[in-house]
Amino acid sequence: MSKMATVDPSTTTSSHHHETGSSHTGTEPCCGAVQCKDGKVEPVDIFYAAKLGMLIPCQEFIEHLGTAVLHTCDEKGHTPLHWAALGGHTAVVRYFIDCKAPLDKPSENKLGPRPIHWACVRGHVGIVDLLLQHGVPIDTPDSKGCTPLIIACQYGQTVVAAYLMSKGARLQMLDHEGDNALHWACFKGQAELVRLLIFSGFNPRQRDNYGQTPLHLACINGNLNIVKELVEEDDVEIDLEDKNGKTPLMLAVGRKHHSIESYLTTRLERKRTILGAMPKFDWQTLLFGPPGNSKGALLFFICSVLFWGYPMYIFKVIPYTLQDMQALHLLFFLDNCLMWYFLYQASTTEPGYLPRDTQEYHNSIRQAAHFDGWQAGANPLSRLCHTCRLVKPLRSKHCRVCNRCVDCFDHHCPYIYNCVGFRNRGPFLCFVTSTLTAMWIALYLVWTVLHVKGWDILVLVGFLEMVFFSLIALAVSCMAWYMVAMNVTTNERLNMKRYEYLKDGNGRFYNPFRRSVKDNCMEYFHMRKPLTEGEVEIMNARVNIV
Repeated sequence: MSKMATVDPSTTTSSHHHETGSSHTGTEPCCGAVQCKDGKVEPVDIFYAAKLGMLIPCQEFIEHLGTAVLHTCDEKGHTPLHWAALGGHTAVVRYFIDCKAPLDKPSENKLGPRPIHWACVRGHVGIVDLLLQHGVPIDTPDSKGCTPLIIACQYGQTVVAAYLMSKGARLQMLDHEGDNALHWACFKGQAELVRLLIFSGFNPRQRDNYGQTPLHLACINGNLNIVKELVEEDDVEIDLEDKNGKTPLMLAVGRKHHSIESYLTTRLERKRTILGAMPKFDWQTLLFGPPGNSKGALLFFICSVLFWGYPMYIFKVIPYTLQDMQALHLLFFLDNCLMWYFLYQASTTEPGYLPRDTQEYHNSIRQAAHFDGWQAGANPLSRLCHTCRLVKPLRSKHCRVCNRCVDCFDHHCPYIYNCVGFRNRGPFLCFVTSTLTAMWIALYLVWTVLHVKGWDILVLVGFLEMVFFSLIALAVSCMAWYMVAMNVTTNERLNMKRYEYLKDGNGRFYNPFRRSVKDNCMEYFHMRKPLTEGEVEIMNARVNIV
């Protein structure tokens, strides 16, 4: 079995069991599809006008050519409604519906996708809702047997999948190779979607025509979190063979997914122990951490300080500087004590894990079928975490490493072997700052030794190493303190375009949490209460009015 070739977003995925041929780039304009007039781009056909969502040109083409043009296909076999659905152009789709366009006509090509399939590719719930309201069957298949739900799962559109299931999409529908939506979600590495599908009733042990379970396909993809969920949460057997005699472990080995290989090997050894074999002590996991969550960075820091930094300090620095710099050495000692204390606190303090399997989540899922604001762009499912089954508060995020939702998530830091969140962000910032201070003091002391003793190769190497790491620590500390002063998290800074609460009415970045530097710092260290979601909504409303 080999992974399929990359498929462009205008076509549905054919198969993950065999290579597919190269696909056309359906989202690119055709040569000569537009013409320029007085500096303006004007489409020369209704297909390109629908692709761009240009309602007035679409109206002009239909007035000139008649509604029959909506039944025609371009050179790639797609109708104008296909292109409008792909682009999520609700006004154009609604106009085509009023003009009696064929709503469920398949493309005239090998895969035969229908307009609703293309809407699912891009996650346009409003378009899907509009088509279903006007009679498109919710389980209409393409020529490969893929339903809208399967297409949504192929492209990781969790919200569309949740919407379709709430509207009654049949879970048992299979494509022509026996794969259902769960098989595809596992193969595509959509961890959150996998949990939603299993929670909704999909069987995690179901085999396809090739004898492969979702676990087989997750091992092909290489997503360790999905493999863990299937094995630990759903008790999927890890030694099942497909029709080619391949187990999930063998597939992971063949694809060189070493973390999954290590994890499944450990699980198999544990299973043999339960069955009576001699137990094997897993020292590697105990020392270096489980697969996918290595302690390497933390161990590197600890070992560098304990077995390189401190011996250098004791044998190369103290003999030449202690007598003349006793106060500085005392400051260095106290700063190191603080550094280790804050490292312990940041590493062992629970970062702010949110409670799982909440009633609010279940209510939101049940109410999705009765929500009538899809076509207006509203989305009541956007803040759901289907892995933890909760409604995420503002500023929270699901950590892929810890596999938990964290309140006021900043980032996952391998050097503390923990997430940085609401509860441990203070110790983390103090750890970073005290580490930088210790490096600066050590740099000054080593520079003094070089002046007193002369050029010692070990001291010089230590000095250059500290220069390198102190520059990194300086950059991290400055950025951390800057974000504290601005009241923004690392996650928000890197992904600001994803969060609607960080945008004003014109779509520009706006931080509703920012107050004075003093108030921001007090909030960071829990000396002042953060803004509530209601207060944030009021502030955003005021900005949008202005």
